[in-house]
Amino acid sequence: MREIGNPGETAATKRAYRFSTRDLLVIAVLSGLGGVMSTYIGYLGNMINQLVGVSFGAGQFVSGLHVVWLMLAAGLVRARGVGTVTGLLKGVVEFLTGSTHGSVIIVVCLVQGIVVDLIMGAGRQRTLLKYALAGAASTAANVIVFQVFYFSGAAWGYLALITAVSLLSGAALAGLLGFHLLETLKQIRPVKSGAVDDLEGFPAEEDAAVQSSGVAGGGVGRAENSRFARFVTIATALAFIAGSVFYFATIYEPPWAGTQCRVEGLVENPITFKLSHFKDAEKTINVELQGKVTSVPPKDYTGVSVPAILAEAKPKPEATILKVVATDGYEVQFDLAEVMKDDLMLLMQEEDDTYRLIAGNYEGGYWVRQVSRLVVE
Repeated sequence: MREIGNPGETAATKRAYRFSTRDLLVIAVLSGLGGVMSTYIGYLGNMINQLVGVSFGAGQFVSGLHVVWLMLAAGLVRARGVGTVTGLLKGVVEFLTGSTHGSVIIVVCLVQGIVVDLIMGAGRQRTLLKYALAGAASTAANVIVFQVFYFSGAAWGYLALITAVSLLSGAALAGLLGFHLLETLKQIRPVKSGAVDDLEGFPAEEDAAVQSSGVAGGGVGRAENSRFARFVTIATALAFIAGSVFYFATIYEPPWAGTQCRVEGLVENPITFKLSHFKDAEKTINVELQGKVTSVPPKDYTGVSVPAILAEAKPKPEATILKVVATDGYEVQFDLAEVMKDDLMLLMQEEDDTYRLIAGNYEGGYWVRQVSRLVVE
């Protein structure tokens, strides 16, 4: 290899410490996609929470999808710090697109990127096992960061459980999926030219590692495994894309659309309102947030009575359920008759101007942030 600059300093050595224009483009695209898709992945997690009947934690089954973008960046860009930079930018995009975690999400994504760099940067070969380990550890890092910011007082057994689920999700949906997406990209890319022909995520020694990981006994077994892995990878990617298109087209409401809320469904008078419209129904209550993973001591909350809002919308006699829905699709369900006589349920405006449900008679999972709809059914 031709020497550049100091004796013994190769192009590859210098390349390891800087990003090319192509690298920056890959990082920008993947961090942008990862940040925007985070709300959809959170929505999938919320669906799992509701399916298994818990308000938090079960969504860790899909948490690896938050990290797969970092794994793709680490595979496509062979420069030091790519995971860290991609994680930081991804966190900023998540924050700007309305993450319910606020600025904390930037810290979460940054830590995940650092973990990816530490593991993927250890040694030259990047095997399937290394991708799985990096995906698992990076995904589980979110539990540690959230423990610092939110989970104070949570039971250690519960934290151990969601950490284990995160590790499995990260290994499968970040590590294995990321590895096979890169391998599929290498095999089906339509253009081969110059240096791009050697996809940087899979240099020659990694191809050898991939081949040696096949079924012993010949190329037929390896080819069959490769075709199956490619089929599963493409099917998973297409299902993810189709679901995200449906989500962003029909469910997601961007934060820049403005702060307002709607009452719809089985009501005589569907309304779209701002809390200032119900100034006469404003009240202050003193309640404690008691959640499965955190709690907040009793404090004052000032907002508008939910029963007063519903009274103006006039629920129909056959209505029995109230669903409170957030901008990202998260929802909780209440018995309508109980809500109409609940004096500890408010909608309040937070510092970022979004609406939050205060449900003093319910555990913390029902205190929905970024409320956009009250649906009567």
